[in-house]
This record gives sequence, C-alpha cells and structure tokens, in this order.
Amino acid sequence: MSTYRRASLPVHHLTLGQTVVEYSLQRSARRRTIGLRIDDQGLRVSVPPWASDTDIEQALQEHARWILDKLRKWERRAASTPPLALEPGTELLWLGHSLPLQQVSAREAIPRPVHPDQALDFIPLSEDCEDALSAVTAWYVAQALPWFRRRALVYGERLGRLPREVRLSNARGRWGSCTRQGVIRLNWRLMQASPEEIDYVVAHEVAHLAEMNHSPAFWNTVSRLYPGWQAASDLLDARDRLYRRF
Repeated sequence: MSTYRRASLPVHHLTLGQTVVEYSLQRSARRRTIGLRIDDQGLRVSVPPWASDTDIEQALQEHARWILDKLRKWERRAASTPPLALEPGTELLWLGHSLPLQQVSAREAIPRPVHPDQALDFIPLSEDCEDALSAVTAWYVAQALPWFRRRALVYGERLGRLPREVRLSNARGRWGSCTRQGVIRLNWRLMQASPEEIDYVVAHEVAHLAEMNHSPAFWNTVSRLYPGWQAASDLLDARDRLYRRF
C-alpha cells in the first residue's frame, strides 16, 4: 500500500483502492460544487459549506481512478524532470522545436514579440546578462500573450463567444483556466509546446465559456472547436515534464 501526501497541513486521509491518499480540504462560500485539484503539492479538495464528510468521500471515490492516475503522473514527473542549465548552447523548446540559447548584444536581447511567420534560429540571451533564468523567462513571456490572444480569438469566434480577457498564468500545476466572468488565463510555459498542443489548451479553456464543467457537453464542445484535440492532449501529457523545467 502506497501513500501520496500534500505538503500543506492539516490533512485528511482516505483509502482509494489500495492507496492511502492525503488531501487538504478547503471550504468556500463561493463554491457550489465539490472541486478537485492535483498539482506538485498533491490533492486539494474545495467544497461548499454544506458539503458533508459523506459527500466529500463519495466524490473522491467516484473520481478515484482519475485521482490516482494524476498523482502518479506528478510523482513520476518530479522524479524524472532534469535540471535546466541556462548557458550559451543550451537547447530550449520553442513551439515544439529545439533551439539553442545564443548570446547577443543587450539591444538584440530585449524581449519583443516574434511574428508568427518569423523563423527563429536561436533564443537570444544578452551577453552581459547576470540572471539567465529571468532573462529567458521574460523572453518567453513576451511571446506568449500576443500568441494566446490570437488563438483565443480564433476559437472564440468559432464558438460564438469571445473571452472577456486573456491573461498570462505562472501556475505550476495547470496549463490554463477560465473564470465565470470570461477571463482566460494561459501558462506562458506553453510557448515551448507545439502549436497543436497550445491550440488544445486554448480550445479547452474557450469551451468553458459555454460549459463551465467537464461534462459530456463540454467535451463535445471541445471536439467541435478542435477535432484533433485528443492527439494534442496526449502529446502535451507526454511532454509535460519538459515544459515545466522553468
């Protein structure tokens, strides 16, 4: 019997199959349903004030396979993610392709959005840079928002509902989110992924403008917006750990 844990305390325990799972519990007056979230800290359960222990246990048991699968993936990801050494010549991912990090002048290294049709041979790093991680992160961030806004517009028009706003996210545990107010947040690290993977995440979040859930109706909406979503989702899942090295 194995045990998965969250770092935050206090924790609750529940046996799912042969696995003892620890989870944190948060009650919120703003919630209307029981929500489950899994990231590098483990399982967090968010519930409305009226939810009983029986309600919570039933929800966890109903989603036991999904919970255990996600927890194991996070465990494997933590064990297998290689450290990222940022120095000239380091190969970084850009839109699904590997590009070397190359030193350039300070002026050439200023983060500017790259045109979608512009072919890149390298990712720039200022020759006088003292913090490579911050500099490279700033470069990716500069590319992310214009790209995400364009793709959200494409899928929003296809859906017939446009997001109120598209923002960047720095979340460690999720690639995107959509609020009931129509604000979509997308993780800048996705700029390492292929356009197909990015489009899957964008289409997924845009679909939430119509279906704020993961019901069959939601997945039907995703399929209508992006028929090839399953292959892109599988690819994103397979490469997930590589995109989170920053």
